Amino acid sequence: MKSINKIRNGSLYYNEGTHKVERVLGAVNSQRVWTKRHKDSTKDVRIKDLRMAKNQEVDSYVRESEIKAMLPPLPKIV
Repeated sequence: MKSINKIRNGSLYYNEGTHKVERVLGAVNSQRVWTKRHKDSTKDVRIKDLRMAKNQEVDSYVRESEIKAMLPPLPKIV
């Protein structure tokens, strides 16, 4: 992406830096946005590293999300 105006909050984008699909949450400034992936913490990403996710990438992201939702939580080590 070249312009923050073309980024849509809530949409899925492919991050060329991490090679993963991430959801854009909002703008940090004119060059960076907040993104989130499933239950991971948010991070700021340069918009030039993002492109719209392709249908196949979105489907994979959704399947991964469904699988993670079905798995029981890991036990906590005390």
